[in-house]
Order: sequence, then C-alpha cells, then structure tokens
Amino acid sequence: MKLGLALDLGSAAPVADQVGDALPVLRTAEDTGVDAVWIGESYHRRPEPFHLPAALLVLAHLAARTTLRLGTGVLLLRAYDPLRLAYETALLDQLSGGRLTVGVGLGPAELRTRFGTGTPPDAALEALRKAWREVAPAPVSGPRLLVGGGAEAAVRRAATLGDGYYAATNYTDRLLARQASAYRELVPGGEVVANRLCLVHPDGQRARELAERYFAPVAGYYTSRGLWESVPGDPPAPATLVGTPADVGAAVRRYAEDGVTTVNLRVKPFGTPPDVARRTLELVTAAIR
Repeated sequence: MKLGLALDLGSAAPVADQVGDALPVLRTAEDTGVDAVWIGESYHRRPEPFHLPAALLVLAHLAARTTLRLGTGVLLLRAYDPLRLAYETALLDQLSGGRLTVGVGLGPAELRTRFGTGTPPDAALEALRKAWREVAPAPVSGPRLLVGGGAEAAVRRAATLGDGYYAATNYTDRLLARQASAYRELVPGGEVVANRLCLVHPDGQRARELAERYFAPVAGYYTSRGLWESVPGDPPAPATLVGTPADVGAAVRRYAEDGVTTVNLRVKPFGTPPDVARRTLELVTAAIR
C-alpha cells in the first residue's frame, strides 16, 4: 500500500498563503515516505474551500519545491481540448523530470458549454494518449493515466484506455470497494487510487473532535450539493479516516484488502493548521509500516 498526499487548495483564501502553509506538510510527506502529492481541480463561480482551476499550474509551481511525485486528482476532462491537454501535461512531465501521473474524471456536463469543448470521453482519452507520442517536448515517462468516476463506464475506461482507476473523496467505502473489485477483475493487479479525508491523534476522541471542526468546510460542500456518492442500499455518508493510529492503520489495511493500492490522504482541508496535518502524516505512516 502506498500513501499519497491529496493537497487541499481552494479559492476562499489567497493561494500563495495556502501554498506557504502547505510547504511544511510537503516536507513531512517527503520525510515519512509518502509517494506523491495530488491536486484536484474545479471551476467554481464563487470562492470555495477547494479546489482551484488549472491544477497543472499549481503542480508546476510545486515541482521545484518538492521531491514527491506529482499527480492530478483529478483533471476535469470536459474542460479540455485533448491536444492542448497533451501539450500541457507533457511539458509538466518534462519540468518535473518524469514525475507526473495524470488522473482524469469527466466533470459536470456544463463545462462543455463554458469551455467550448465537446470531445466524447472515450475519444478524448484516445486522443490524449496518441498526442503524447507526437507532441514536442515529449513527456519523459508516459505519463501514467488514471481514470475516475463512480459509474460502470468509468471502470471500463480505466481498464481499456487508462493505466489505473481513481476514486474520489465523496465515494462511500462500499462504492469504492465495488469499483475497485470491478476494475481489478478486468485488470488483475491494476492500480487503484482513492482519496480520503484523514485526521489522526493518539486520543481517538480528540481526533473525532478535531475532524468535526476541520472537515466541516469540505464535508459541508459535499453535503449541501448532495455529492456523497453511494451504491443502492448504502446511505450516502462521508467516508473518512479518523481516529487513533491503530484505528486508521486497520482501516487502510482494509482498503488494501478491497484492492486499493494507494490512499491519498486529505490531511489539510481548508483551515486545518499545518501542525495538525503533519502530525497525521507522521502517525499514519508509522502505523502502516
């Protein structure tokens, strides 16, 4: 099992200040053996606690500030022309010395109108992979392409057009297990990456109290929009990693049993102090060694 750092950066506060707060967390991630830092993207019409537009720009900014691998978790495919996306991701892969993994999801349908794009998803993924073989400068190492989504079609695309499957924070554990199982039936031993909000403290009750405080902006965003995605018979509810190191270590191992190969930890939602995030990383990584 690998651990990644899913970094929350939003439009509700100055971005430079948020990046400055995140740099000590990135250093702790490096020191504790975390594999990669991942940035998601959204195109909000008003300030929100997460994500930012143009995730590739943020990763380019971070590339010289961390030795971690870089990942998009996820780019919204409907906002992009595939050829333009191929050029931008290839250039970032060059700038980072081949450290980039590209995770993509469809995004809301209205993005096609806002951005004037309209390539069907299968054709867009095929065009992206083809263009990586043709653009200059060429990518160093691929990049690896992960495909996300809560529907059966997402698993099929991940298996036939990608290199792995990506599950979002707002998927319940049962939905994640279903998607991971379906993907690994098609691609035995394939890569399955999942985002999870995470807060760890030696005192489990204190961990829950801190999570209730610091997860509120993100959880409220999902809840107010009805975005907790579940399977039939599974009530929509947040799936989080909260508790003592032993609690969270056991939960991470259960994800591994379900076929998840990387858990990206969202340890610093909007307003979470860097020291709280760093302690969580230290405790989680020690618990699963």
